Order: sequence, then C-alpha cells, then structure tokens
Amino acid sequence: MLRFAAWSSGLSKLTGAALQAVAIPLIYHTLGVHEYAIYLLLTAALATMSLMQLGAGPALSQAIAKANAEGKTQDEGCALGAAILFTSVISLLGGSAIAMAVRIFPAAMVFGPAFASDQLEIIHYTDAVVLIVILVVLASVVDSALAGYQEQYKTNLGVCISNVLSVVALLVVCWYHANLIEIIFALYATPVLSRIVNFSILLRQRAYLISGMFRFKSKTLRLMSSSGVAFWIIQLASLIEQHGGTYILAHMTNPQITDIFGIIYRAIGLITSIVGILTQPLWPAFTDAVTRHDHKWIYRTARQIRKALIYLALFLSAATIFVGPWAIHNVWKISIVGYHSVVVLLGIYIAFNIWTHYYYVILMGLERVWEVAFVIIAENVLMVAFGMALVVRYGANGMAVAYLFASLFLPAWLLPRLFKKTIAELMPASLRL
Repeated sequence: MLRFAAWSSGLSKLTGAALQAVAIPLIYHTLGVHEYAIYLLLTAALATMSLMQLGAGPALSQAIAKANAEGKTQDEGCALGAAILFTSVISLLGGSAIAMAVRIFPAAMVFGPAFASDQLEIIHYTDAVVLIVILVVLASVVDSALAGYQEQYKTNLGVCISNVLSVVALLVVCWYHANLIEIIFALYATPVLSRIVNFSILLRQRAYLISGMFRFKSKTLRLMSSSGVAFWIIQLASLIEQHGGTYILAHMTNPQITDIFGIIYRAIGLITSIVGILTQPLWPAFTDAVTRHDHKWIYRTARQIRKALIYLALFLSAATIFVGPWAIHNVWKISIVGYHSVVVLLGIYIAFNIWTHYYYVILMGLERVWEVAFVIIAENVLMVAFGMALVVRYGANGMAVAYLFASLFLPAWLLPRLFKKTIAELMPASLRL
C-alpha cells in the first residue's frame, strides 16, 4: 500500500507541479504586479482559513489508523462523525468571522500600506475566498479518513485528475482575461469534486461508518481533541513558514519585492513537493505499525527513507542553485535580476528543510505530535523574528537568510536527538538505530 501510495503521490505531485508551473507565470502576467501581490496575500489568507479544522483532519487519520489496527470499527465511525461535525461548525463560524473582519479593519492594516486603496476589492475577493475555503475544508475530511486506512492512493488519483481539470479551467479563464475571483475558483473548486467522489466510495465500501458516525465516545473525542490541538499548532507553523515571508515583505517593502520573493519561494515549494512522494504516506503508516508493535518495519523503513532523502536533498539543493535562476528567467519569463542570491540562499535552505521534514514526519507517526508541535512553532517564530530584523536592511535577501537561520538554529540539531530518545523508548535495544 505504501508503494502504491508513493507512486500515486508522485503522479499527483507531478500534475500539481505542472499546474503551478502553468499558474505562476500565467496569473502573474494576467493580473499584473499589483493584483498579483493581492493574489499572493489572498491565497495566504485561504491557507490561514484552512486552519479552521483545528487539526481535526490529521487527528482523524491517527484515530482511524489506531482503531483500524485494533479492529474497533465503531471507533472508526465515531472519529469520522466527530471530525465532520467539528469541521462543519468551525468552518462556518470562522468563515463568517473572517468576512466580517475584512469589513471592520482597513486593508492597510491587514495587507500593508501599499494596498490601502483596495479595500472594496479585497472585501469582494475575500467573500469568494471564504466560500471556497468552507467547501475545501469540509471536503478535506475524506482525505484524512483515507490516510488512516493507508488508502492515500485514492486521494492522490483524485488530486491528479483535479489538477488536470484546474489547468484546463485556468487556461480558459485567463484566455478571456479573468479577474482574480475567477482564477481562484479555477484553482480551488475542482479538487472539491474529487473528494465528493472519494467520500461516496468510502461509505459504500465501509457501510458500518454510517451508523458509527452518529455514536460519540468521550474517550475517542478526548484523544482526537488532544491530537487535534497539536496538529493545529503544526499546521499554524507550516502556514507561517509558507506565507510569513510574503506577509512581512508586503508590510515592510513594496509589491515588486513581494512578488519576486513570492515567485521564488513558490518555485522552491514546487521543487520540495517531490519530497512528499516519499513522506506523504508515512506518518499514518508509522502510527499503524506502533499500534501493531511492528518494530522491525519501523526500523527498516526509517533507515531507507532517511538515506533516500539525504541524496534527494543534496540533488534538489544543487539543482535550485544552478538551474533555478535560469528557469525562472527563461521558462516563466519573469526577470529576477538582482535577486539571484535569494535563489542561492533558499537553495541551501532546501537541504536543511528536507532534513528536518524527515524527522517531523517520523516523530508524528511515532506519536510524538506535541514534541513536533513545540519545535516547529519555535522554528517559525524565530524565522519571523529574524525576518523582521533583516528585511529592513536587506530586503528579500534578508528574508531568505531568516528562513535559513531559523532552520539551522533549532530543529537541525534538536530533532535527531529527540528521534533517538523516542526510538530508545519504543523499540527493543537490538533494533535501535
């Protein structure tokens, strides 16, 4: 199942990379510098609102993985029902609160002084984003349930199909000089359809989930709540990592610098998405193995993945440094003259980011979610602090240095020690790494 998940993950990542490779330059040239900066900030807001599930998704995966390994079918349905109910309530309340917030607080405060004159447009755009996010958050519950059953391949195949449809939709709307709302719908509406199909298949194959969804156990809810809060912290930290640099630059520099850094960082995201091919199926599988006390599998798989990721990290880092500037300039037709050093710094950051990502994924699977949450939130708080200190003087280069320093300062040396301690507690001495 892991091999199948890895292959299908590779296919979904390939189509996802193709979608972004088309989307980034196409949207940039369609919207222009100022509107593209708003697009970057709104998609950051979209990612922020996805936190409304408060970690219910990852907690659902972990709860189903454990219940399935123990053969407790009623607990599986209970976990799924709790996740759906919680996500529905929070997404509706959170979406309403955000729609009100953009009407109360001025755009200059939320998005930066350069966008003070865009208040009415931002309100209009945010309403559309809220609607999309509510649908995406609700639909994402099925992805988490499938991950708990080690059936991520269904999610991956659905994502693959939706990515292809999104490319077609994006090309059509941009051909007719689309506005920002139409672009966002083209990118984010089609994935909801694949989740609906997968949810129907899940309930048909496991009909017992339907009755279990209406039975609530306090123990299951407590465990999900505890794991959910920890996963929420991890999601919040990941959000800060992905969009913090863009947000800081938008407030402290100008739209052009914000655009260039955002484009380079998104290119880095495309490159590192390859890592997800190996790591995406891992942490629920490790949870399943811990429940079954399959220590040999844990030992063997952890070593294999670590070795593969070391080589992959070095290759991707080198490719970014030596090929990245040429590709952005000649393939996307976006000039980054004067910003090559940003690519180099983020290229070095890739290697350390993949190294820490490996430990984050394994430790989450070994039920050390709270430890991971504390480390990753500390890392990204440091990144924000370094960024605010360095951007004033060094601009985009300072933000890139902030990402690199934060990764080196704490997790690169702390996580391996935490990993060894966890292995010592869980596994027999003869199997320790």
